[in-house]
Amino acid sequence: MILLFLVAKLSYAQQEKVDSLWSDPLVEQQIEEGIEKNRKGDFVLKLDGLAKGDAEITIEQVRHDFLFGANAFMVGGFEEAEKDQQYGQVFDSLFNLATVPFYWKTLEPQQGDRRFEKGSEPIYRRPAPDAVLEFCQTHQQTPKGHTLIWNNPTHSVPDWLPKDTAAIEELMEERIKIIAERYGDKIKTWDVVNEMLHYFPQVIMPKDYVYKSFKMAEKYFPADTRLFINEVTSVWLNPHEYSPYNLLIDNLLKRGAKIDGIGLQYHFFNEAVRDNVLAGKVMRPKDLTDALNLYGAYNLPIHVSEITIPAMPNTAEGQAYQAKLTRNYYRLWFSHPAVESIIWWNVVDGTAVKGEDVFNGGILNNDFSKKPVYGVLDELINKDWKTNISDKLSDQGEYSFRGYYGRYRISIKQKGKKVIEKEVAFTRDAPVVSF
Repeated sequence: MILLFLVAKLSYAQQEKVDSLWSDPLVEQQIEEGIEKNRKGDFVLKLDGLAKGDAEITIEQVRHDFLFGANAFMVGGFEEAEKDQQYGQVFDSLFNLATVPFYWKTLEPQQGDRRFEKGSEPIYRRPAPDAVLEFCQTHQQTPKGHTLIWNNPTHSVPDWLPKDTAAIEELMEERIKIIAERYGDKIKTWDVVNEMLHYFPQVIMPKDYVYKSFKMAEKYFPADTRLFINEVTSVWLNPHEYSPYNLLIDNLLKRGAKIDGIGLQYHFFNEAVRDNVLAGKVMRPKDLTDALNLYGAYNLPIHVSEITIPAMPNTAEGQAYQAKLTRNYYRLWFSHPAVESIIWWNVVDGTAVKGEDVFNGGILNNDFSKKPVYGVLDELINKDWKTNISDKLSDQGEYSFRGYYGRYRISIKQKGKKVIEKEVAFTRDAPVVSF
């Protein structure tokens, strides 16, 4: 009993220390100013005489330009149809990007037998890409392909892959070519190589396979395809010029690899890292900012590409702290000019890959009830970071406002009668829209 009391006291003291880092007025100022500068613009709506006098205008943001996402690995993966529907509703309510699984091991379990089509033999957490693309269309999600090449023997390397590097290189090129031909016009953002800094001695890969993978992807995908590199959470722990990931990216770019974006994962699967986070030793606001500044210097978009923030313990207190951490991280990431997308990983508790599902890193409990972290994301994405205005129109022929970049529904009423309703996009490149 005394031990439990001491652990609780220690945990509370640790949380206070971390909270003090995030409540620092300078950190808060940095975040608020970054959001205002990097996520909002001054917009002008030219009405060209469409409304005069006592007209009223309603401006409702219906979609973000910024990409908030999650993996869509559980599409069609629940036993009850009701849960499949609820899964889609989460994407409807929070997200506009879905990560589509293309893991080699499960996409081609037998050589030449590829599971592209909807209705392919089901594999847990690996729905057929065609089914996920249909889901994306239904729920208005931007698809992101993940991943073309990954040297992980458990999750990606097919059991049938030969041990000859020349043969593997030919099969890599065949795989990338076939995927590009089938999905190149449907999916415009891809993780080309995943977690390449992790070495598996039992896996034989062609020499310089990361560079070769990018050259193959550039060769076969349409020119407007964006090719990303993606690496694990340790990149946040080592944000300096000579960190391995930074050196690798620099080397690949100097040799002409077409890298269009950089992925930084953010999984707390390592209990030591988690404990250090809770002790305020790592992943502090300055650490995260330093990492974003380091990789942002390439002037390439950054995706915080895979996020697992655990509720440990999975109690009311643990879930509340999961929500608090999430709010801190999302606000800092959203404020940074280099970040283009923030992607939660597993939406529902109990649906992570085996061994990682113990961390309770979903935004829903396994019974689909909403955790506090869901409420935090809803508040940020749908309230704090959306612009909605109701106002009177003057006779000047235009209406100016400041808002978040994205798509808006514009409604104008005159004498109580709607005279026009239209959706328009306000972006950095198009801050002025004419009706």
